[in-house]
Amino acid sequence: MSTMSSSENQEPDLSRLEGRAVMFDVLKGGYGKSALSLNLADRLAARGHDVLYLDLDPNGHVSFALGYDDVYHDGMHDYGFVALDRKMYGKEDAEPEHMIYETDFEFDFVPSFDDMESFEAALKDEPRKEEVLAREFLYPLYDSGEYDYFIMDGGGERSIIADNGFYAGKSAILPLAPGEEALSAMRRTWNRVVQPLQKNTSFEVLALVPNLLSKRIDHQNDDRVLLERLNASDRFSELLPSFARFTEEDWETVDTGEYTDLPGIREREGISGGVSNGMPVATYDPECDQIVHFDELARIVEQGGVDR
Repeated sequence: MSTMSSSENQEPDLSRLEGRAVMFDVLKGGYGKSALSLNLADRLAARGHDVLYLDLDPNGHVSFALGYDDVYHDGMHDYGFVALDRKMYGKEDAEPEHMIYETDFEFDFVPSFDDMESFEAALKDEPRKEEVLAREFLYPLYDSGEYDYFIMDGGGERSIIADNGFYAGKSAILPLAPGEEALSAMRRTWNRVVQPLQKNTSFEVLALVPNLLSKRIDHQNDDRVLLERLNASDRFSELLPSFARFTEEDWETVDTGEYTDLPGIREREGISGGVSNGMPVATYDPECDQIVHFDELARIVEQGGVDR
């Protein structure tokens, strides 16, 4: 199979990727996006879909966790050989398949690589630079029937590569963690990424995911503040999955000690231990009580948004 470039007469219909490529990112690191995206890819695959999971984080956290250290440092493993003018790199052409690796699970994987900076720099001179990843890499795979969904783990900072991920399927899931920094990161992401994309494209945020929650919420703390603010916001409350939605009645039962099913994705050793050992939580700890939430995220991707 050969990739389709912008120099050919026939332009790919990138609108077909809408909702099929999902970016997992927010403009701040440390919010557990790698664990969330890894487990989303796993649960979509468990539902019978062909899934390609891409690590777009220059630090390659997931790539190292899954055991692709050598690939990360392989100078030929570089989007530039697939998506850009090959003369710029001075080596042979490559196809998307050359960057894809099978995993021990039901999804395939594209590891990150240690020269993302060069690829980022090369993208700056490209026309329609924000659609290169979709046009030259994802679309040919989707058009050939190779994959149903593409799940991307972003780098936690604004970059052309991250913009490519957000643009590709015009859909994203945004993770949040307790603390004032998380709310500031959410506002930055919304103002700098989400609103400009919504103004110019059909971009959608599929869900906001409160993550890394670990505390009781029957008194004021960072966990409770995050949940209260999200649920009280007209803009954000409608983007919360059911496992993060909380009504005034729910808060009353919390304050009276009657509520036991705590909202949001909770910190569990099965999730963090799974990532550390290079596997989804359903493989590492199949009894983990948070797996059902990842299943809900998979349904949200399938249906194109949360139930409202």
